[in-house]
Amino acid sequence: MQKSEVTEDDWMVWDVINSRGQVFVDEIKIHELIQEILPDTSWEIFQDILLNLYEVGLVRKRQTHDERYMYQARSKETATKLQALENHEFEIYELIENSERKGISKTDIQKQIKLVQSLVESSLKNMQEQKLIKEVKPKTKKLYMLFDIKPHDESLSRLLYTNGEPDTFVVESLKSICYNFIYRRSFPRGMDEDAIFYPNYNGYVTLSKVVQCVQETKVTEIEIEEADIKQILDVLIFEGKIIKKFISNVDPNSMKTDDNRSDSQFVYIAKRARNINNAWTQAPCGRCPFFENECTENGEISPSTCIFFPQWLNKAINMIQNDEENEKGKDTLDW
Repeated sequence: MQKSEVTEDDWMVWDVINSRGQVFVDEIKIHELIQEILPDTSWEIFQDILLNLYEVGLVRKRQTHDERYMYQARSKETATKLQALENHEFEIYELIENSERKGISKTDIQKQIKLVQSLVESSLKNMQEQKLIKEVKPKTKKLYMLFDIKPHDESLSRLLYTNGEPDTFVVESLKSICYNFIYRRSFPRGMDEDAIFYPNYNGYVTLSKVVQCVQETKVTEIEIEEADIKQILDVLIFEGKIIKKFISNVDPNSMKTDDNRSDSQFVYIAKRARNINNAWTQAPCGRCPFFENECTENGEISPSTCIFFPQWLNKAINMIQNDEENEKGKDTLDW
């Protein structure tokens, strides 16, 4: 790609764009901001500066529906590497860059660039060596994306697959570690099995605490991130082993929030495993999918119209009567 001298004014414009972070900024907005530090910069001069910044790799651009452009800053280190690329390599780089976290396959690159396969492959290899791009393998085909970003579904593919094969050992190990960690912190220790923590208890497990626990166990050489563990916890919720609960009084200094609310926090609580040995522990309300949100006193679904409750109650009464007949002389249930 073209190598041009970057002037002091160019750097000032780049600083303005770079200060906006990893977002695209409309060229009109950039020009307004530039007027504060370079008041004599005309629109024509400004456009020349943007063109030069683009040609040396310091910014990327994207056209809007009304044919204006938006710009995003690249790092100086990336720009230096880009200046060493051939024009066709830079064209490939932009394709990969625009694919964002989804990535793009070699086949799609060839279709859009219309280059021979050998030239595409050598270009990809060169950019990989320069750590401009990387190759990922989510399940079926190789994809290419920028070196410093994470694939859209990399968490799932990294955890579920090793060398293209399902790695159930890693997933099950992570599920076991997460569940045991949450379970140990869901109930008071050394007390009755029905004991629970007091209402304002703020020591339940948060997502970042689970992540910290898993990272310390080093169950896999893969770097574990929050997105990975969140998927594991979602599986445990689906399996009915834990619940996710919103609590407003969690220690705000202990963890990150799950939904950007500064005065609240989501926590994970294990469901206690019980031995079902009589009818009372099988109460239908505890297993009813409508109980929490749809079952109301005067609603379409209600305790008085429930078809399962009478069946359960009759079963319980019959069980107690049988116990009384079979175990006369022993204490029976006090109604």
